[in-house]
Amino acid sequence: MTSSAAFDLRDQRWIPVVTKNGITLPLSLREVFHHAHETEDLAVTVPPAAVGLLRVLYTITARVTGLDQHLFSEEWKKARSTVLREGQFDKDAVDAYLDADPGAWNLFDSARPWMQDPRLVEQAEIKSINQLDPSRPGDNSPVWFRHTHHGHAPALPTAEAVLYLLVHSFYGSGGTGGKRTVTDGFGQTVSDQYMSSGPLRGVLSHHPLGRNLLETLVLGVPGPNHEHESDVADLAPWERHELPDPLGHPPPVTWPAGILVGRCRHALLLHPNETGEHVTQCRLTWAYKKPHPPVADPYTIRQRTKSGEWTDRSAQADRAIWRDLDALLADTDTHTRPAVLTEATGLPKGVRDALRVRVHGVDQDRQSRDRQWMTATTPPIMPWLETENPRAADGARQLHDAAETVATRLVSELRRAYHSLSINSGRAGSGDVPWVAPALRHYWPTAETVFWERMYEEDFTEPYRACTDCALQALEAATDHEAHHPPVGHALATARQNLINAAAKAEPREQ
Repeated sequence: MTSSAAFDLRDQRWIPVVTKNGITLPLSLREVFHHAHETEDLAVTVPPAAVGLLRVLYTITARVTGLDQHLFSEEWKKARSTVLREGQFDKDAVDAYLDADPGAWNLFDSARPWMQDPRLVEQAEIKSINQLDPSRPGDNSPVWFRHTHHGHAPALPTAEAVLYLLVHSFYGSGGTGGKRTVTDGFGQTVSDQYMSSGPLRGVLSHHPLGRNLLETLVLGVPGPNHEHESDVADLAPWERHELPDPLGHPPPVTWPAGILVGRCRHALLLHPNETGEHVTQCRLTWAYKKPHPPVADPYTIRQRTKSGEWTDRSAQADRAIWRDLDALLADTDTHTRPAVLTEATGLPKGVRDALRVRVHGVDQDRQSRDRQWMTATTPPIMPWLETENPRAADGARQLHDAAETVATRLVSELRRAYHSLSINSGRAGSGDVPWVAPALRHYWPTAETVFWERMYEEDFTEPYRACTDCALQALEAATDHEAHHPPVGHALATARQNLINAAAKAEPREQ
């Protein structure tokens, strides 16, 4: 970087928040911590950017509260409760951390640009700023909502560019990127443009949500992970004074900073205009060639595959968050809760009773295709945890299992009814049956209403019959326009009866 522009993240306002009065405004990093107890929530509208920002803020929270100490679990939870009861961050501790290393926070510093690699000036090619903004179409893609293209790449406000920097750090695409040429200590040169995908790409991320931003940040700090104790210092990227070797092994995964912000696979460098108010170009390429060791992320649901391996639950745009609620309440042989929720015990009562979960995700593949961003928030769920209320946790599982089973049965019956009419549908597959999509669009919202009603009432009787009623409504909504034809009516009557019979078989009643 040759620009003299500066953007000090400590005191420049770049983090959008919502105050307790419902006002949205930008704050600096320092102001976020000074006023966290007076702030209701972050107001980042791009879900992957919100996740990246939260992980940065969790890291700083651990540093300024002492929650980065390797204590035994119960001692650490007591320390966390003390911070929560104090009701606000210690401003002196915040300032001491932010001001201890002033050179760490300049986004455009020539030697240590925040969360970037200054070596890319010589090692990587310049890319259009369009590639930094995930909301802009690719240079070779059709223009739909954002009228940018290869010949039109407006500069980004720096406050936005910081958030997009975080998107690429954690959710960056795999495959072809900018070429980077690196020469190792033995004089061998590697020139490549293949990037591996970011550590959170395509997965759901679950974050505790408190009554104010202070609670949200303290509750989001993961508990001590003794599997990641190491003789190597636990350093965030902005705390490092030496740059890691891109051809060597990535830094060890330590706790908490290494787990939270130390597993990024992309290297970036932002180029500002003369004032530093906008970013005009960027460099975007690979950070490492060797893989990071596998880590169980503390914010993801882990699920067992058919082969017995554990993976993070993926984000699916057509799957509402209530269908994962049972996996947030209890562990089973097939899934485990996010560790940050497992550790949410021993909290002050007011904090505990109000705790919700904010879920962020991007429905995307491991390469470069992004389908949809998503964000959802649960109601307070702590009273339903298995440790608190085993009956409610098991009831959530029963309701969810019934909803999934009935949905599968509904699709099967619709396909059977449609194909029984001997209609030439062209090619095999679920896409051939025009009744399925509208039926599911009706079924899932109706089933969700039943789910929440039953959860609040703690009524878990006959879940299959309750979901079958939803399926019958969905079947009628999807096919009513054709049911007046006698052959169609007969096929649908058979489908309805099969659904009813299946529910009766699953939940027989005494005669």
